[in-house]
Amino acid sequence: MKRGLLLVMLLPTVAAAWEEEPALAFILAYHPVVTAQRDVATAYRPPSLTRRVMEHTSFYVRAASGTSSTVSEGGDTTTSSPLTVGIQVNIPLASPREQREYAQQALAESVRIDEVRGRALADLGKLRELEAEHAAVRERLDFHRSKADWLQERIQKGYEGDVEKLWETAQKQNAEAAAVKRLELLLDAQRRQVAHTAGAQWEPLLKYLANQGRLPE
Repeated sequence: MKRGLLLVMLLPTVAAAWEEEPALAFILAYHPVVTAQRDVATAYRPPSLTRRVMEHTSFYVRAASGTSSTVSEGGDTTTSSPLTVGIQVNIPLASPREQREYAQQALAESVRIDEVRGRALADLGKLRELEAEHAAVRERLDFHRSKADWLQERIQKGYEGDVEKLWETAQKQNAEAAAVKRLELLLDAQRRQVAHTAGAQWEPLLKYLANQGRLPE
């Protein structure tokens, strides 16, 4: 029982990879240019019918024609004028200019979204390429390390006498290790470039792209 548990604990932990769609949706939700254009389009949106009714509804009290008189038991006469109470609704039609300005701003918002989406997809694609290259280089580095250990063991045991093979493998190992470091720097820079497209919300996106957390709901 303990042996089985030990084998499970020795298995490598695989981090959940980020996905394009959530990252893209997050960028479009918080990109400064998109949010600014969205606010402008919202400001130009014509009011709804309910809002128009509320804004142009008024109560009125009017004196009706004619009077009425009442005589009390004491002989006093009271004359009163009848009143009419009602609600007046005057709903103006939306002007063509108002509709046109809103349509222009909505179109501008759509154009901005398409532009930002295109750049974001390109940046995310570049990040994927760097991640794939980084994984491939790490695989080669692990292979050369294993080969170097194997050759060194065979030389020590007298099975191999060609030290040049070990030297050649060590050189390849050093080259791959340098490539890993270079790619790690490029990955960090690319993640930050993508993350900062989310404006003030860049930190959650950076952690998500580095597989260090989820995006906020």
